[in-house]
Amino acid sequence: MATAPIVVPPSGGWEGHVLGFGTPPQYVRVLVSTTCPQAWAVDPQGCTPLDSSDCPSNRGGIFNRNKSSSWQDQGLYELDQQKNLGFTGNGDFGLDSLTLAYPGSGTGHITIDNQILATIATKDFYLAAWGIAPRPTNLTTSAASEGGSTFANSHQSLLSTLKQENRIPSLSYGYTAGASYRLNQVAASLTFGGYDASRFVPSNLTLNLGADNSRDLLVGLQSISVIGSSHRLLPTPVLAFVDSTVPHLWLPLEACKVFEDVFGISWDPTSDLYLVNETTHQALLAQNASLVFTIGAGTQSLVTTNITLPYLIADYERSTFSINQCQFVANIPQDIRTILPLIATNTTITTSHNRNPSHGLSPGIIAAIAIGSAIFLITVIIFSILLWRRTFRSSQVPALAQSDHSDKSSETVHAANSVSEHELHAEPKPPAELHAVSMGPFEMADAVVPAAEVASSSENALSERVAR
Repeated sequence: MATAPIVVPPSGGWEGHVLGFGTPPQYVRVLVSTTCPQAWAVDPQGCTPLDSSDCPSNRGGIFNRNKSSSWQDQGLYELDQQKNLGFTGNGDFGLDSLTLAYPGSGTGHITIDNQILATIATKDFYLAAWGIAPRPTNLTTSAASEGGSTFANSHQSLLSTLKQENRIPSLSYGYTAGASYRLNQVAASLTFGGYDASRFVPSNLTLNLGADNSRDLLVGLQSISVIGSSHRLLPTPVLAFVDSTVPHLWLPLEACKVFEDVFGISWDPTSDLYLVNETTHQALLAQNASLVFTIGAGTQSLVTTNITLPYLIADYERSTFSINQCQFVANIPQDIRTILPLIATNTTITTSHNRNPSHGLSPGIIAAIAIGSAIFLITVIIFSILLWRRTFRSSQVPALAQSDHSDKSSETVHAANSVSEHELHAEPKPPAELHAVSMGPFEMADAVVPAAEVASSSENALSERVAR
């Protein structure tokens, strides 16, 4: 009998899911990261005496690696996942167990041993993250990067481990962050080896994964509009990188100015954010605007789809992905579809598993976990009133071409400059930057700048504002 997909039940809260780190499991609320191949948990050093007493709870919970009997320390390494956006810090990397369930979930659970993890203290990444990208992680030293082997300390991703151990049928997943304000709090949905067909309206658009496997979910963002309005918020089409790791929309300066005019928001140069006071907040609630993102394979492609809240399906067997419009229907049962491995069939959707959410899950087939945040797509593309401005380097945009996404393509993590224990903790950001609320997944760029590197390469790059 073919292996069935693993359905990861949500926690039911805004954070989405919960993940157990270590032995015995320490349960942490985590955000799904479609770009990162590791799981990150907040270290005890992530909350200091200067922080509020509810810091551990605000950050989703703490993982103390010293209390895990299965932790195998690998050392301090730089968190360079979002370095091009200005987010950085160190992580204490190690191998440990991950448990895809949590107490009270009412399901069986799956524990995967020897997974690559990191504990973080930096507030650039305020919440824990659950990386579901399939590429391995290579832990390198400066000596290795200067001529030694960069693959000597390579560790497989969770998704690849599940496939290798025959726990899921294929190297694929379906994900949406949910919408806690819809119906009776529509929960997140995460399925490994398939997807939940009850959660979206299928689009006619299938995209090839990008050649750069660290920036593979590239789309052509052709327009941003407001439902029921003639406003067009994106003056010029751009390439966009879909990434749930950071919850903002990053847009070119001219688009940010349109957002200012339409929504009455103002740039705060101190925090480098668009801050929303109570008056602006109430005005935005009264406006009740819904944005529509029109995307295609490129900025001028004829086949497009319109997205307000997205559902992502990534099929690494065939190097393709699709972004579909979520649907919200009360009490609709799950409709779990299997994505078979490429060697089995050329037809992606071949098996349907209808499950009632109240039914129990069979061990080894369905996992329960809860991890954290209503950010999506990639976090669900909800309009956030959070627009950032930073300086970036320019280089060439990865092509939207089909590419090899096997374990040969990997994530290389470089050792931190110092291995002192206290250097796990990075300088804190201003509270407004740490706690600002936003809900979007796209990073925008024009044809000569990487999708996340929106700003100009000139000396005046600080004049560029980007939204997320």
